[in-house]
Amino acid sequence: MITRALLALSSFALLAACGGARTTAATGPAVQLEETRIVARRTSGGELELDSYDASQLFQRAYELGQRGECAQAVELYDRVVAEFPSSRFLSPALYNAGLCLQNSGELAGAVERWSMLLDRAPDAPDAKHARFLMTAALVELERWEPALDSAELLLDRDDLRSDERLEAMARRAEALFGLRRVEDAERAARDALAYYRTRQGEEIIADEYFAAAANFVLAETIRARSEALVLPDSDVVTQRETLDRRAQLLLDAQRAYFDTMRHTDARWAAAAGYRIGAMYEQLYRAITEAPVPPPPPDRPLTGDALEIYRREYRGQLADRVRPLVRHAIRYWELTLLMVERTGVRSDWVERTRTDLDRARQLLLGGPVSDTPLEPEPARALGSPADAPDRPPTSTAAAPSSAPVHQ
Repeated sequence: MITRALLALSSFALLAACGGARTTAATGPAVQLEETRIVARRTSGGELELDSYDASQLFQRAYELGQRGECAQAVELYDRVVAEFPSSRFLSPALYNAGLCLQNSGELAGAVERWSMLLDRAPDAPDAKHARFLMTAALVELERWEPALDSAELLLDRDDLRSDERLEAMARRAEALFGLRRVEDAERAARDALAYYRTRQGEEIIADEYFAAAANFVLAETIRARSEALVLPDSDVVTQRETLDRRAQLLLDAQRAYFDTMRHTDARWAAAAGYRIGAMYEQLYRAITEAPVPPPPPDRPLTGDALEIYRREYRGQLADRVRPLVRHAIRYWELTLLMVERTGVRSDWVERTRTDLDRARQLLLGGPVSDTPLEPEPARALGSPADAPDRPPTSTAAAPSSAPVHQ
């Protein structure tokens, strides 16, 4: 049977043990040497073999595996660096790279775990800020809103953020607040982010408009949410129409905010905004057609077929009140899709738009609409991480573009 003995020896201690009876102090600067592990095992012939490795060797092997796309094996070695060499200078880069590898593999929960360990065990490491950005973005995608908000707040507490980094953290904060259904707080946070973006001047000008568009999208989402929260009451005609007028006004306000999102010229957010405009009108259509019909005037009691005709006519009159808004939306819907097709953007929003286009056109043109129930909208505000700007090593990362895979 092969026996194995695992010994943890520092390189300095190993050299000292091999030296003579006396050693002299080094006269040069102190150098921190990596801890070395030695594995002793017997061969089939009974001979003793020694194999040694240190954190740098494990790390390099992990990096090479990751570069070949063998992420599972790479993460296993990165985790060994963390477990076997907890005091090594490779602890932080191993956790950082393991998180990136897991993120690339779609294992966001595992990525969050590694970056959280990095921030807990090496909070002052050079990778800490980038890891915090990456973790915040992953938490948003996982819709873990409370920790996402906490992480964004911790980013905003830092005093070493560049202007573009601060804008990103502010947009993430707004998104997390919207995900928590704190609509008023999310609206304030989105407006703060947009105000910050607009006031950057000189060297602080933010060239990449992605997160400005993201904040603008959150702002539009909060207005849409307030509009759709207005339910047409089971009441008289005047009361219902007053509610409809308020909801329609908010819809127009949200539409303008979505158009402002498009003006940031980021095709990915334009696709999301275009989809939302169509979805808003479909929601309004359904709210109108499913609203309780107010009773006929007291001086005109109706029963039977006459009552049914009255109900259909009333709903038709309500639909006519929003038809000019529907025609207005058609133009922007089609222009948005044209822009998306020209830019070649691929995202969940684009696919949803293409899937729902025929039904939306029927709805906006006043034609028949599928009876399929509309699924409730998710709480999340921003697009999928696949929509995020390209940042090494993958497009889903939220760290600044200077954040590398460690070698």
